[in-house]
Amino acid sequence: MIFANPSYLWALWGLLVPLAIHLWSKKEAKTIKIGSVQLLDESNSRQSSSIQLNEWLLLLLRMLIVALVVLLMAGPKWRTASKKNQTTYIVEPSLVDKGILNEVLDSLSQDSPVYLLENGFPEWESDMIINESAETPRYWQLVQSMDSLPSDSIVVFTNAYAKGIHSMRPTTHKKLHWVVMDSEEVSSPLMALQGGSGMELTTLNGNGQSTWFEKEILDNYSLISDGDSLRLDTSESSSAVPVLRKDTIRVNMFADEAFEMEQRYIKASFGALSKFLKRPIKVNDVSEADETNSLVDLNIWLRTDTPAQTDGKWLVFKEDPLAKNLVEKTAEKDLYALTSRLNSENTVEHYFSEQLLDLLDLDAKWEGIVTKLDARQMDVAEFKPNYGGEVKRKERATFKDATGWFLSILFVLMIVERIVSYFKRQ
Repeated sequence: MIFANPSYLWALWGLLVPLAIHLWSKKEAKTIKIGSVQLLDESNSRQSSSIQLNEWLLLLLRMLIVALVVLLMAGPKWRTASKKNQTTYIVEPSLVDKGILNEVLDSLSQDSPVYLLENGFPEWESDMIINESAETPRYWQLVQSMDSLPSDSIVVFTNAYAKGIHSMRPTTHKKLHWVVMDSEEVSSPLMALQGGSGMELTTLNGNGQSTWFEKEILDNYSLISDGDSLRLDTSESSSAVPVLRKDTIRVNMFADEAFEMEQRYIKASFGALSKFLKRPIKVNDVSEADETNSLVDLNIWLRTDTPAQTDGKWLVFKEDPLAKNLVEKTAEKDLYALTSRLNSENTVEHYFSEQLLDLLDLDAKWEGIVTKLDARQMDVAEFKPNYGGEVKRKERATFKDATGWFLSILFVLMIVERIVSYFKRQ
């Protein structure tokens, strides 16, 4: 047996916790002075011994449960024999509809198994229907699952998109050969901004090396759906993109006289942002919080007390000398902390205006769309996983996931532990 994440085995030190609790909760015997022991029943000593045995049994069950939880986190795998001479092919679902690759897979499937690069590795079929809206696979997470495939050599046809790379580079015992397919150029209208200068169309362009945006001022255009969308007509088709109006960004500021300097720096920062965004920003000085707080884009609280109502997005003064930034996210939703008094030095060195721009989060609705259209690819050299040492017979073995067995044993042990605890009242 091996483990996909052996570093989690350090958590086995947690076995000392139930042992410590058992020893700490052990009751001390009371000393009772009596005149004679002739009338004491000898069976009492046997009963005491039985209780002590059951307590140790309960301790053993609890330690086993902790150990199984740690082993599950470490990712247990069984070692099985692999087929050295067989090559397995895996293809990313979005590549299946490509004509040339489809013909290649059709011929390969006659002698070798072909799977799709997604969870569970479903078997590829020539007439299967692929969902075009499927998300990009998490490549490195799937590499760990490839150890369960009954083959020593694996060829992977993939897009190798950078957005599919998550977490740490994995380690594998298989011989993986990555075939990165050339990425097609992407050009997709993203959104339209309606402001004083007219209608500005933003188009996302990209290829395997980079992603960039192009902006164009439209002279002639037509709106549809009550002005919420812009119609784009081409020689081949007609499409629509959403229209975002450059409405005024509204900010409410609640401040005491002691924070007069902070008010000036905040208003100056919003003034700079207004020129940068080419969008009006109105900062209102408000005395008391009310139900209209949720209707503005940001509320700023520069007082020593705390606001009574926190509906909407808030920036509250809460001094923290250990904070890295002037604006820090708190544990509460839509609540941020201004961690220091403002002056000419920290507002410039800590990029206070940029932190306010991140706090407004004006592009939140477009980030998911941009990520989906990002066509940048990883280089094959950077895309390869780590390999577990020299190629030996043991390392060429196939590793099957043993999580299911461990979960079943854990479930049974938890039931037994609860039954024993109930009857022994421990």
